[in-house]
Amino acid sequence: MKAKRNLIQICLLCALMLSAVVQAQDYIYTTNNDGTLTITGYIGSGGAVFIPGTINDLPVTSIGDWAFYSTDVTNVTIPDSVTNIGDGAFFDCESLTNVTIGNSVTDIGDWTFAFCSSLTSVNFRGNTPSLEGADVFYGNLATVYYLPGTTNLGPSFDGHPAVLWNPPVPFNYTVNINNDTITITGYTGSGGAVTIPSTIDFLPVTSIGDWAFEYNDNMISVTIPDTVTSIGNQAFASCESLTSVMIGNSATSIGDLAFDNCTDLTNVMFGNSVTNIGYQAFCNCFKLTNVTIPNSVTSIGGSAFVNCYDLTSVTIADGVISIGEAAFDHCTSLTNVNFGTNVMSIGAEAFVGTSLTSITIPNSVTSIGYSAFGGCSLTSVTIPDSITYLGDEVFYGSGLTNAVIGNGVASIGEEAFAYTSLTRVTIGTNVTSIGIGAFESTRLTSVTIPNSVISIGDDAFINCFSLTSITIPNSVTNLGNWAFAYCSRMTNAIIGNQVTSISGGAFSGTSLTVLTIPSSVTSIGGQAFQYCGLIEAFCEGNAPIVYPTAFDSNNSVIFYYLPGTKGWSSPFDGFTAMLWNPQAQTSDGRFGVQTNQFGFNIIGTPSIPIVVEVCTNLGGDWVPLQSISLTNGSYYFSDPQWTNYPGRFYRLRSP
Repeated sequence: MKAKRNLIQICLLCALMLSAVVQAQDYIYTTNNDGTLTITGYIGSGGAVFIPGTINDLPVTSIGDWAFYSTDVTNVTIPDSVTNIGDGAFFDCESLTNVTIGNSVTDIGDWTFAFCSSLTSVNFRGNTPSLEGADVFYGNLATVYYLPGTTNLGPSFDGHPAVLWNPPVPFNYTVNINNDTITITGYTGSGGAVTIPSTIDFLPVTSIGDWAFEYNDNMISVTIPDTVTSIGNQAFASCESLTSVMIGNSATSIGDLAFDNCTDLTNVMFGNSVTNIGYQAFCNCFKLTNVTIPNSVTSIGGSAFVNCYDLTSVTIADGVISIGEAAFDHCTSLTNVNFGTNVMSIGAEAFVGTSLTSITIPNSVTSIGYSAFGGCSLTSVTIPDSITYLGDEVFYGSGLTNAVIGNGVASIGEEAFAYTSLTRVTIGTNVTSIGIGAFESTRLTSVTIPNSVISIGDDAFINCFSLTSITIPNSVTNLGNWAFAYCSRMTNAIIGNQVTSISGGAFSGTSLTVLTIPSSVTSIGGQAFQYCGLIEAFCEGNAPIVYPTAFDSNNSVIFYYLPGTKGWSSPFDGFTAMLWNPQAQTSDGRFGVQTNQFGFNIIGTPSIPIVVEVCTNLGGDWVPLQSISLTNGSYYFSDPQWTNYPGRFYRLRSP
């Protein structure tokens, strides 16, 4: 026998050398004159093997002599396209336990399954073929199984028991011609606990077709075997009595609306190969209480779990990269979500309307979509530095009281935090734009806008009734309409020196009484300071263009302008304008120490207000010492505490 094996090896090598051999995937094959293929060798890793019905769009019609000789295959399915199997094709495959032979095979060569010592079952899908020798099954005790309606089989075949294979199959199905697999297309059984078979007619069940079980009200549970790789669109949709689903370990895809409206579903066991959960896959599964997304999943489809009202907890494994739009939309009982460490995007409205009170967003996330957490019960959130953009309305209407925006965020979307309970926010140092209505109607008491911000959008802080002061940094060039309107408690605003236009309604309805307008401002929009109660405006540059109603409903405003600036006249926009020109006198007789006090005269336009500030060294902080008014155009200032300091400096500024 050893000599025979060596001879077989030599013959096989000769055949390979003399043939035009093309290697594809796990097979070596030749092209026949009629455009069909013969498999002449196997170079795969063994295990369960499904021989393809076509390679490169050409049909596989023959398994050549000694093609799988002494390989480590365990289960072999020969496609319906094959018509003959050569001599010794599976000779000495000691691990082979099961063979399914397609319904077109008419000839099996001698020694084909000889010395396959583990072979226990040979499954014929068609009529029994001719055996080209007496030793086809030499050395094994396999049982032969055949299907109803086939011929040439009796109680035995070639000395082996032959058994009719006709278990009940309460399913409609189709055979996939290209790969000899089964797709379940319908269910004809009585319901209850349904187990989908791994094979039908000796072929593996690999997919559950679209709408296969839709509207079946009798199923209580379903078990999907490991052979199934895909679950079709709406496959189990509206199976309202279905309470439990177990998905096998080979399923990679769960189709759109696959379990949509399974209103009694409480438990889903995912296999460890699922990579994609489709659109609305578990939509309206009202009684589903918790979900663990396995590590194999990379994406959760849009609206995948929308309206799962009883869902309280979700664990998202590290394999998930994206969470689709509205994935958990209106899961109103959802209080806990554990994000995997590789999630990069959280889609629009992904968790809108849930009961989440706290979340930890992983550093892997780079984008959060529109209203992703809108209406949640969140009280606090930290946006990691990995995120560059916060979508529109991302936390709109949520219960947030505190937010920390990471340094990676460049843009805060429209109404991102609008109508929340936000009282504190830390804005990252790389934010360049604050979107329209970003903090509208929040409860902020203070906010620090970083020097990176260039643009503050329309309505950005409108109706922030608790906001008492604002400093607009020198980086800001665009200040939107109504940006701080109706911040009714705002008494102090510092406007940066790059703002060229104070837009319409920007500070309307605030409580500003004193204002400094930087020299960069060239225009002031309509209603910009309407209803403020403004008393004094200190202008550092030329007279700006003032649009109608800019200062409406302020009883009286005095505009103070500096020497050398242009365009000023009194009245200005119907209000008084005065030159602000205080000067400390150092050459008259009152400069210096008098009656133990250091003092000097200040002169200027009558009645202009002045603040005298002091410091102990020019590099230190200036401290307000006295607020005065130049009654009749002069005032004598004195400092009774000058003797308490080794040195003291003085300067004059506007209030």
